[in-house]
Amino acid sequence: MSALVEHLRRRNDGSVAIQLALLLVVVIGMAALGVEITFLLFKHRQMQSAADAAALGAAVALTKGYPVDYAVEARAIAASAGFVHGVDGVVVTVNRPPTLGSLAGDPGAVEVIVSQPQSLAMVRLFRGGTFEVGARAVAAQGNPGLYCILALDPSASAAVRVQNNAIVTNPHCGVAVNSSSESALVVRNNAAINGPLSVHGNWLVYNNGQLNGHPLQNHAPAVPDPYADVALEPMPPCTSQSGRAGNNATVNLTPGRFCSGWDFQNNVTVNLAPGAYYIDRQMTMGSNFRLNATGGVTLIVTGNYGINITNNAAINIVAPATGPYAGLAFFGPRSGTPSIVHQFLNNAVLNITGAVYFPNQIVQFDNNGATTPGGCTQVIARIVRIDNNVELDRNCENTGVRPIAVTQARLVE
Repeated sequence: MSALVEHLRRRNDGSVAIQLALLLVVVIGMAALGVEITFLLFKHRQMQSAADAAALGAAVALTKGYPVDYAVEARAIAASAGFVHGVDGVVVTVNRPPTLGSLAGDPGAVEVIVSQPQSLAMVRLFRGGTFEVGARAVAAQGNPGLYCILALDPSASAAVRVQNNAIVTNPHCGVAVNSSSESALVVRNNAAINGPLSVHGNWLVYNNGQLNGHPLQNHAPAVPDPYADVALEPMPPCTSQSGRAGNNATVNLTPGRFCSGWDFQNNVTVNLAPGAYYIDRQMTMGSNFRLNATGGVTLIVTGNYGINITNNAAINIVAPATGPYAGLAFFGPRSGTPSIVHQFLNNAVLNITGAVYFPNQIVQFDNNGATTPGGCTQVIARIVRIDNNVELDRNCENTGVRPIAVTQARLVE
């Protein structure tokens, strides 16, 4: 018996299987641990992609001014990537300005941090609690636009003309001209432009004309039309409201289509409720006419005629911040007759927040027609003529007005 015991003790049959069994436990454990670590890396990459997209989307919203709440845009983009703020421990933090990095304190940048705790079964054998996995990204806002005047005609000579002592006064609001003509911009007869220039062709300056801004770019790329995607909405039926009033009347109107147009005599005050006003045939405004339309109004010229705002008229209008006509105070559809001129002259005062937008027609400022400084006014037309001083400002944040010549928002961290 003792010999048998000694024999069995000395045998090594099956030892490899025992060692393999023990080793297999370690191998499986390491494989499981590796899978979980890989999962963490994968989850971090997902979060980083979500943070990158959310930060970039928020910066685009800042640049365009829409949607107004850039943080909502960032969280919506993160949610579309599977990280819904407040669900399953997900936290999407949006900081403007960023709190860390090279752009810390810069109000033109947005920081987005996406985090979510992760529980890992195998890792718990070595470390208690959850893993806090997160990712951070920073995007910079694009250039909000250097220009307040844009001429869209691709080839016209004098697509922008400034003359006869007229001055485009604001050094922060420039003139962009998309014509390829060697005389695309004409500045003459003691006229001046104090802001930057971007001219697709070239300029012609003479008789003491002056270009005082910076930068001054000729043979520059054409500047995109910021409202190129805006189309005329289906028009409603003709309203029963009258678009006519005699001297000294006060008229209150609601949105609709005025098929007979507007014909308001001297000293008339017109108050407009928010919305879109489609005006056929004519838009006549007598001396000392006053328009109050500050709740979000777009005046749409649907007939084959030119606006003529003259003789001490006061136009107070704020374009809608949202909706199909966001940012547009005056809108002339692209099918309008190219030779028609919309005139703002004879001591007319334009207190406009929004764009005067006639992409296929002519806009003219003359005879002391004036805009009110400190607001947000754009003039975008096929051709722009300026024969008096024009003061335009681009204080357009949260107005729905789209900047002219936007550089793209970019991811920086």
